[in-house]
Amino acid sequence: MKIQCVLFNYNLPKQTDDTYNVLINNNFDPKHIIVVDNGSDKAPLALSTNLSLPFNVRFSGQANTTLQFLMTYRPSDYYLLITTSAKLDQKLDYFHITDHIINELSASFGVVMASLIGGETEQISPEQSHDDLTRHAKAYRSVYSAQPIMTLVSHQLLSICYKKRAAYFNTDLKRGHGIDIELQHIALTHGLTTFVSRDLWVHWKTNQAHKLNLADESAYEYRCQAQAEMEKCFAKRYGEQWEKHFRLQFAKKTNSKIKITTRNQYKFASLRQLWYGIKLFIFKCKIKIK
Repeated sequence: MKIQCVLFNYNLPKQTDDTYNVLINNNFDPKHIIVVDNGSDKAPLALSTNLSLPFNVRFSGQANTTLQFLMTYRPSDYYLLITTSAKLDQKLDYFHITDHIINELSASFGVVMASLIGGETEQISPEQSHDDLTRHAKAYRSVYSAQPIMTLVSHQLLSICYKKRAAYFNTDLKRGHGIDIELQHIALTHGLTTFVSRDLWVHWKTNQAHKLNLADESAYEYRCQAQAEMEKCFAKRYGEQWEKHFRLQFAKKTNSKIKITTRNQYKFASLRQLWYGIKLFIFKCKIKIK
C-alpha cells in the first residue's frame, strides 16, 4: 500500500466527516483511511469513525497508539496525517498532489507538511504561507518548526522515530507541541527531506474545539502547558540549549539563514519552562479573582 490516510478527530465530528468526504471524492480508497476518535465524551463519534480509543489520551496518545497499530498490522510506504485544524479545499485533488510529491522526492523522502491559508498563518508561521510560496514561485521550502496540520511522512522516518521514542511516539509531549520540531530533527539527522509544499495546502482553522467549548482546557492554558512540556522533555533528551543546537543543525543542513537568539532569558530550556509556568500561574490567579 502506498498511502495510508489518518484523520485525528478531536471532538469535532462534523469537521472530521467533511475531511473524510473530501478524501473519498479524491479517490482515496476508504479501506486506506483511518478515522481515529480521541476517546473523549464531549462530542459524539464522527460517522466515518473506524477506530475509537476507550478514553481520552490527548493527541500524542492518539497518534502513538494509531501509528504503532498501522505500522505493525497495515504498514504503508507513506502516511498522510490530518488534524481537525485542517480544512481541505474542495478544488484540490489531494490524491494526485500527494502522489506527485512522493514521486518527486522519493529518493530521500522524510516529511512534507502542507502550506497554510488563513488562521494564524501570518502571525505564527508566515514562511508556511501558501500565498507566500506562490508569490515566490517556490514548490518547496525548508521551514523551521512548521505547523503539522496536514503531514505526509514516510514509513522510513516513522520507523526511526519509533525506535527512538521520538516525535509522534514521544508520549512526554502529551499535548503534541514539539512533535514537528523533533520530527524535523530526526529527519535531518538521517539525511531525509523535510519541506513545506506549495501545492499541498489546507485552510488552517485555529482553536475550533475551544470556540465550541469542547476542549479540555482554555487555549491559553493549553499553550503554556504544551510549551512547558516540550521544554522539559527536550532539555532532558538534548540538553539545556537544545533549541540552539536544533536551529544550528537546521541552518547547516538546509543552507538556510536562521536567527539564533543569544539573550540569556531564552538560552536555557529550564528558564523557558519556568517562564511558562509563571505565566500559567498568573493566568489562573486572574481567573480566581474574577
